[in-house]
This record gives sequence, structure tokens and C-alpha cells, in this order.
Amino acid sequence: MAATHATTTSILSSFLPRLAPQTVSIASRSIALYSRQLSHPLLPAFAIPSAIHLNVPGLLEGLWESILKAVPKKKTSHMKKRHRQMAGKGLKDVTSLNRCSACGHIKRAHLLCPYCVNGEDPKIKMMFKGNAKQSLEKSVETAKAVEEQAAVTEDSAADVKTTELQK
Repeated sequence: MAATHATTTSILSSFLPRLAPQTVSIASRSIALYSRQLSHPLLPAFAIPSAIHLNVPGLLEGLWESILKAVPKKKTSHMKKRHRQMAGKGLKDVTSLNRCSACGHIKRAHLLCPYCVNGEDPKIKMMFKGNAKQSLEKSVETAKAVEEQAAVTEDSAADVKTTELQK
């Protein structure tokens, strides 16, 4: 009984140094009852040997030292915090790659082939230039046609107004 009282006092004083003397009597009674139950178990297979003791204060000392070492010693500067938070999130892998049907180089899907656009293949370069000239000629022709149609509609509208005024 005296041994259990001494161990509970040392354990409680390591956990709560100010509250240990007041709570020793309550804690020692419950531990004494618990130790009596373990010393005379109903089932001997579940008996806990009295030689096994946990070194709780030793475990807590190791944890406490690691907690103290994990705490930052200085405040992180604003610049370092910004660098860490605003850092690049890394590049993502491009999975949508195809072969260009004209030149055979690898290109991204749904985009023009950079080799063809830069004109590394002379045939393709001529094709792009020819298409550009044709599209420019078509746009000029359509612009002229729109202007002519606008002029015709203005003339017909003016003719209608003059005929109405004459009546």
C-alpha cells in the first residue's frame, strides 16, 4: 500500500505539481482498489504482472522536449510568407497531344502546328500564304458587294420617296 501511495504521489507531482498534495488521498484510494482487483483476478489469464510498470514521466519528458523544439523561434518575415504562399504550383502534364496531319510533328490537340505556322515546310507555307491571299480577296469582294447593295437600297428608297411625294 505504501509503494502505491509513493508512486501515485510522484506521478501526480510530475503531471500537476501544485495540485498533487490535495488529490493524493482520492487518487491513492482508487489506485489501491484497482491494484487489489488486479492482484486477485477472477480469471488468472487476464492478470497483469506487478513487475510491468509504465514510466509515464519519462515518456512525457521526451514528448515535451520535442514539442519545445518544434516551436518556431522567430516570427516569419512578411517577405518569406509571401514567397511561400504565392509560389508557383508547378506545371501540369500535357496529355492532349496529336501528330500534325500535314508535317507529322507532335502538336497539341485543337491548336495549329507551330512548325506549319512558322513555315518550316515550304509547301505548307505557300498553302498558308495562298489561303491568306484568297481570304483577303474574298473579304474585299464582300465589302464591295455590301457597299453596292447599300447604295442600291438607298437609291430605291429615294425613288420610292420621290414617287410618293409626286402623288
